[in-house]
Amino acid sequence: MNEKRNKTIAKSAVVLLTGAIFAFMTTSCSVLDWFGGKINDEEITDMEKDMGTPNQRATVYDESLKKFGLMLEAYNIASTKVQSKVISNDTAEKTLPDDVSKIMATSLNKMGRNIVFIPYDPNYVINESTTGGNINRSLPDIVVAGGITEFEKDLIEKGRDLKMEGQVQKGDWGSKYNADGGAGYKAGSNLSRMTLDLNLLDYKTQAALSGIQVSNTINIRKTNLGWSIGAYFQGCGLSFDYSLKKQQGIYSALRMLVELSVLEVLGKYFEVPYWRCLEGAQPDQAMCTRLLEEFTDLQEANQGAYLKEYLFLHGYDNFDRSKGFFNETEKQSLNEVMKQQAVANKGDLFMKLWMTVPLDEARKRIRDNKKVVELKRQELAEAQRKAQLIEAQKKAAEAQRAVQPQPQAQPQPQPLPAAVQPKPKAPAATGDSKEKPMGLGPVNEF
Repeated sequence: MNEKRNKTIAKSAVVLLTGAIFAFMTTSCSVLDWFGGKINDEEITDMEKDMGTPNQRATVYDESLKKFGLMLEAYNIASTKVQSKVISNDTAEKTLPDDVSKIMATSLNKMGRNIVFIPYDPNYVINESTTGGNINRSLPDIVVAGGITEFEKDLIEKGRDLKMEGQVQKGDWGSKYNADGGAGYKAGSNLSRMTLDLNLLDYKTQAALSGIQVSNTINIRKTNLGWSIGAYFQGCGLSFDYSLKKQQGIYSALRMLVELSVLEVLGKYFEVPYWRCLEGAQPDQAMCTRLLEEFTDLQEANQGAYLKEYLFLHGYDNFDRSKGFFNETEKQSLNEVMKQQAVANKGDLFMKLWMTVPLDEARKRIRDNKKVVELKRQELAEAQRKAQLIEAQKKAAEAQRAVQPQPQAQPQPQPLPAAVQPKPKAPAATGDSKEKPMGLGPVNEF
């Protein structure tokens, strides 16, 4: 009897509890929202906080590109307009981007004011002209061309796998239970390779510039690492697995490849030691050899002009840069410089000065020199303006005199004949007068 009664009470309790839960669920908005999967405002706020704020994209070669722009200023390179063709994907790999010209544009703009980027967008120019736009186009001096020429996917692939398991059955070694466990380790990596080729064209002739090209390769790695552990006892157990996969981004690798390649190809074009902008880079021996040969083949006056220019950038002011030859005083100073630089001839001195121009000091000297030249130009222009003004005033005065009427000459009275001329009267005689009477007597009478 009591057992039946207890079952009835239990059933009633269950029914009441179920009803209470159901009533709570149907009356509570939060519970309904939870079951309905509704997103509330607090979740949106938390998500925005977790998203964070955008950060400026920094790359490995950011500082190198900026330093290259400063180098162009230090070597007194004139502002150059550069355009880029479509840098396309010339491989069969479809995971690569079709065009990286936007990355090229950003890389060129990072170099500063001495590099003026001219976008290549013929559709925009045509559409603007069609709709009445008046575009005064600025034509480039040189054009960057090239593309992605190689992509070797999974060129090298390695893998390691290690497993260890153990099991004990009931009755083994006196065991009263069934138990088993194990652990495992797995690791692997692979490597892909991508190559970018760039070269320069002369815009006016569309001819490739000989010897100015680069072909750089970057390796893209992917790694996998994982391990697991598990144990079971009498049919119940627990296991834990961990895995980590790392893959270098293809687009990030492309950006690095483009920035390095455009710095190198422009460094060859401007003939500056661009490797000084790249940490750990070695000198371009082919470029150095070519420059030394070209300097050696120059006439003595041209050699002197180059040496004086780089001596000026190094802070030497006792050389007349308006003349290519060295006078006796300058020759003595040149010998002193050669001793300081530990070189034996002009060719070695030129290469030493060319490779070691102090960037900050040279930029300052060039700016100061430009100010002096500009001041002299203004003074000369002012002197020319004054001379032109004086000349114009003279011409205006001469023109005015030519227009004015000349005064007519008064007629001179004709002298009367001697017979008709009246005779002068003698003045009254005075005793003390020393004045010679007019027309009378010889002079010696007085």
